[in-house]
Amino acid sequence: TVSVLYWIPTKNNMAQKFTDLEQGDPADTPIEEVPCYMHLLRHFLGLLLFPFTIFLMWKTVKPKEALLVMCFGKLWKVIYSPGCHIIVPWGCDFHTISTKYVTMDTGNSTISDLNGNPVIVGAIVNYHIEDPIKAFFNVEFVHEYVKVNAGVVLKSVVSKYPYESRDPSAPSLKGCSDEIKTELVLELRKRVRVAGVHVTVFDLSDLYYAPEIASAMLIRQQAQATIDARHLIVNGAVDIVGGALEGLSTKGVRVSEPEAARIASNLLCVLCSEGNVHNVLPLQQH
Repeated sequence: TVSVLYWIPTKNNMAQKFTDLEQGDPADTPIEEVPCYMHLLRHFLGLLLFPFTIFLMWKTVKPKEALLVMCFGKLWKVIYSPGCHIIVPWGCDFHTISTKYVTMDTGNSTISDLNGNPVIVGAIVNYHIEDPIKAFFNVEFVHEYVKVNAGVVLKSVVSKYPYESRDPSAPSLKGCSDEIKTELVLELRKRVRVAGVHVTVFDLSDLYYAPEIASAMLIRQQAQATIDARHLIVNGAVDIVGGALEGLSTKGVRVSEPEAARIASNLLCVLCSEGNVHNVLPLQQH
């Protein structure tokens, strides 16, 4: 598509405001009215330098891009529709803003979790610019702005949760629950809203203990795993012993209390031992 931008001063349009009426323009954009004498000056320069104007007046807008047209320091027009547009270039500055989705790696950083343990955390952020005007006027470097704020949000949120939790239902960094992901996205959205950026994904990509405590935490994890395994073995052995005594009683086998205690002790010894169990039979003297 080709569009021609021109302005002819008449009585009916002397006070007309030049705005882009294409669908997708924000309703509250600070597009300003350019005085008529400035347009007269632009067109006069266009006619005076006509050979150069012919070559400089063609502006191409690609898909997923927005072209901001500044006329004598004022935002005159924002073009969203892709195609070739003809604009008299004199007195105008052109700035192209990409609205494509961007994937950003925050890099790894050392952060203390809720328990004070230093962990190395990295994240991936997916976002796109939904308001090119805010992205251009409100911040200096929009992508750097998003990256710095993503690092701040990452440190703030990670410090609220432990690396891992004994309660499976409790949120933890290792589990990377939906609650943590949602909080990361919402907090970053609040910070980058002023830049016209919309964040869609904020996920943890790297997560592990810092080298200075990695060995100690490994020993702690092994000890905790051993304790949990012992709890499971003992609870299972108690259930087996209880079922065995109940089965004997159901079948009519009478077992006295001392015999039941001895059976329970032997079964628990066999079930809870780590190695092979050897039978020991007492020899009675006659």
